Amino acid sequence: MPVIRAERDDSSACLEALPPQAWPQGGDVHVWCIDLQAPAAASSQCLDEAELERARRFVHSDDARRYVRAHVALRAILGAYLGCEPARAAFVQEPQGKPRLVGPRAGLHFNLSHSKELALLALGTAAELGVDVEAVRPDLPGPDLAAAVLDPRELEQLAALADGAQAEPFVTCWTRKEACLKAVGLGLNLEPRKLHAGLEPQPMRLRIGARELELVSLGVPAGFRAALAVAGGIGRVMRFELDGAGVLAR
Repeated sequence: MPVIRAERDDSSACLEALPPQAWPQGGDVHVWCIDLQAPAAASSQCLDEAELERARRFVHSDDARRYVRAHVALRAILGAYLGCEPARAAFVQEPQGKPRLVGPRAGLHFNLSHSKELALLALGTAAELGVDVEAVRPDLPGPDLAAAVLDPRELEQLAALADGAQAEPFVTCWTRKEACLKAVGLGLNLEPRKLHAGLEPQPMRLRIGARELELVSLGVPAGFRAALAVAGGIGRVMRFELDGAGVLAR
């Protein structure tokens, strides 16, 4: 079991000193790309006991490290928007695992996803949103996974591709569905194969129950695919990059 210690390191001031961030306006969404390979840039002291306990449950130390760094970055970024210390960014997990801010400035919606050494954090004020990032693996999807995730049209499209060309379209579709399910807070209560999101990264609108979503794929480094879904619609998607030294670019 990984050992997670709440200790400071030499770079602990970097993320804690993030400059104040203006909130997204209207339907705009801020998407933060977080490098999880960077040295730990803030103290795990900012994590609450639930987060530390979750980290302790990981079997592999790399998974625990990535989880801790993603959540330290999450808290530091939220602190910059909320005007508070990272440890004071208070949020709860809803029944399906979706995080929600609590307190007087709870009008900021956010969603976090991470895969391998990349994390994405999406923030907006206009509506609920969901973001998903996944690493592309050459062994994906396999017949069982494809049948569990894709609808009949998507399965037919995937089957028309050569075996070696299926991984990227499948992961593209997978992230699009995950982003939608996270936006509406359904998790696995809605089977992904009952939702059509397509194998291509084009923008689209779709409906889940009473909610209409706008869905876009996001530009991410080679070897990953990512998507963003927002209830109602999306204004501008504004990208920020973060490593152990803080904000790299806007």
